[in-house]
Amino acid sequence: MGWGRAAAVGTAVVLMAGGAAGCTGGTGGKGDGGSPSGAAKPSVPPPPPLVIAQADAEKVFGRFEWERRTPAGWKETDATSQVATGPLLAEWKAKASIRTLRNTPGTEPDSTGLVNPSFVIPAERDQPSYPRYFVVFSKANGWENGPATAVHYFQQEAPGGEWKAAVETWVAMEAPAPLESTSVSRFAWTTVQLRPTPVAAAGRDAAGAAVLSPTAEADRAVCGRFADYTSFTTPDEPESDAFAPGPLTGEMVAKLAAKAKEPELKNLLTYTFEHEVSGPALPVLKTAGGSSLVACPLTRTQKTRGKESTVTFTFGEGSDDSALLGAKDKKWRSADAKQSLTALIELPAAASPGPAQVVACNCLDPQLLEITGKRAG
Repeated sequence: MGWGRAAAVGTAVVLMAGGAAGCTGGTGGKGDGGSPSGAAKPSVPPPPPLVIAQADAEKVFGRFEWERRTPAGWKETDATSQVATGPLLAEWKAKASIRTLRNTPGTEPDSTGLVNPSFVIPAERDQPSYPRYFVVFSKANGWENGPATAVHYFQQEAPGGEWKAAVETWVAMEAPAPLESTSVSRFAWTTVQLRPTPVAAAGRDAAGAAVLSPTAEADRAVCGRFADYTSFTTPDEPESDAFAPGPLTGEMVAKLAAKAKEPELKNLLTYTFEHEVSGPALPVLKTAGGSSLVACPLTRTQKTRGKESTVTFTFGEGSDDSALLGAKDKKWRSADAKQSLTALIELPAAASPGPAQVVACNCLDPQLLEITGKRAG
């Protein structure tokens, strides 16, 4: 994902959560409409406690951002496991292993800072058990006025435990300022494809706490439907009425299927894509527009096979596949690659029924975790 330039870590907070509501009354005199002298003033109940205080969430994000942008933080060290967990930690470790095998251990793949963080923190009443989560939306430094927004889900596994980033994705959201000539295609280097139509901001209640979907478990079933939809063997191209057509559904499936039709392959290979839901059951955020955002961590097993027993293939020199296989320029009869990806899916508001929409996914550029193969000869 390297953006190729360093930038300072941003600490500005654009949306506050958990602020107390104030109440003022009159002096109690007859002419000011206040309560009679000596009468008890109406009290305002305090806002519900959040799963983490705003100031503490800022520190968690700041520490994560520091480790994310430093060489040490991208190596398989204790520092890495202290700020990341789950699918994101697995991805970080895989990247570190691949860089070491490719003899580029000092490379910083992500040197641009994330700025203008907006903290979306649920109330304890909405997450009474563990693990607990809060979400941070932020911008890439230098692209604050564009729609591309980073999304990080932070997890606390048990009471008193460290908060760590578990899942990372991106989404096109309503920009904080009028767009100029910015296009989401300019963010292709994030490796995450974004739906051009922006998603509304995360919803908040009167006290500033995140609004969570009351049907989260049922909402998350869309992850399994997406995994089923995108599991197929080329040259088939599955269809689904459960998802709206577009670049992240039918067009994405077509691009995966087209891998077997590349001219140099001469239709001699088939690819099988098997997806399964993995990682934590993340909170489902309600947007200000009433829709629900469901983050789906997925694991893909991509199987490459020759159509005939005599067919062999190679991986490109310097590729991640070659690095993990440790066999430069070798010919293979089959290979099974395990990859990590995240789909962000929007479910329509109850007042606007319709199919689910995939708003972001690194489906075309997942993170390779491991690969095994059978050599020819």
